[in-house]
Amino acid sequence: MTITRQKWMLLLALSGVLFVVAYFGMSHRVLAAESREFSLQVTPSPLVTTIKPGQNTTVELKIRNAGSQTEDLKIDPRSFHVDNNSGEINLDETSPAGISRWISFSQQKFTIAPGQWFTEKVTFSLPQESGFSYSFALVISRQKEPKPVVHGRLIRGSVAVFTLINVDRPGAKRELAVTKFVVTKRVYEFLPATFEIRFRNLGNTIVQPYGNIYIQRGENSSEPLAVLPLNEKQGYILPGVVRTIQQNWDDGFPVFKSITGDDGQTKSKLTWNWSNASNFRFGRYTAKIVAVYNDGTRDVPIEGEVSFWVIPWRILVVGLIVVLILGFGLWSMIRKSILMAKSVRSKAKGEK
Repeated sequence: MTITRQKWMLLLALSGVLFVVAYFGMSHRVLAAESREFSLQVTPSPLVTTIKPGQNTTVELKIRNAGSQTEDLKIDPRSFHVDNNSGEINLDETSPAGISRWISFSQQKFTIAPGQWFTEKVTFSLPQESGFSYSFALVISRQKEPKPVVHGRLIRGSVAVFTLINVDRPGAKRELAVTKFVVTKRVYEFLPATFEIRFRNLGNTIVQPYGNIYIQRGENSSEPLAVLPLNEKQGYILPGVVRTIQQNWDDGFPVFKSITGDDGQTKSKLTWNWSNASNFRFGRYTAKIVAVYNDGTRDVPIEGEVSFWVIPWRILVVGLIVVLILGFGLWSMIRKSILMAKSVRSKAKGEK
């Protein structure tokens, strides 16, 4: 049978259509595999508790599948370490030494349907000879990650719940020190002023500091201009760890504010909110810190003090120029009036 030229063209066109359909269908499936979402909600996070050695202590983690697909999950303890210089937390792939053999789960592997909650019971069975504190992460991840596809990008999904345990046993020591309390500049043109507080945990248990920073006109002022909360994010400090906390005082006029531009870059911009004009800041200020931690029996205060200046020199220069101009104008008017008065008196004497 002879195939005409028109039939060949028709077959080629049909093959092209089938290829396009197959290609885009395959691409759609690849994208679906690549973009498989992983979204979990876990509470509480972090998990913080105090337990007694020689007893079984069980805590509950509630896990919600906020994604659109059923997830087969597992939970494993993992160690982490904190960089004292940067404050960054680095998660390891190893089990936490010392305590991993004393941790058990109600279901280490479990399945959660979309929108459903699952309660994981974590039991700690610490012996009498256990340590004074433990810090690790409970990592929730998929039992099996989706297989990578050709030209596909696969994102491994997991959630880390940082777990902090204090052991209530004889010899536990809670001691915290403020090793540094400074402002990032001694002289500011405009607010905000940024304070840095460096804590060092000198004890063998986990500590959570709190307190306030008081901004005053002078060292002995009875009424503070502002009260700033300390450790507003309620962070914990592990034994032997140094942690730096920052706090800003931005109650001024005008004030620099961080603004994100269309290019995604963050820039500092001087803003003028005239409703805050009464908060114009100029002169020397003193900041006093009162940090508090619990040593197991009572609250222990830690105090510190630092002074700084706010000198809005550009506003002062402009003000000085305006004063000089007004002064010169006033002096010119007075001088002119005096000369005119003398001229009038001279003419009056001449006429006599």
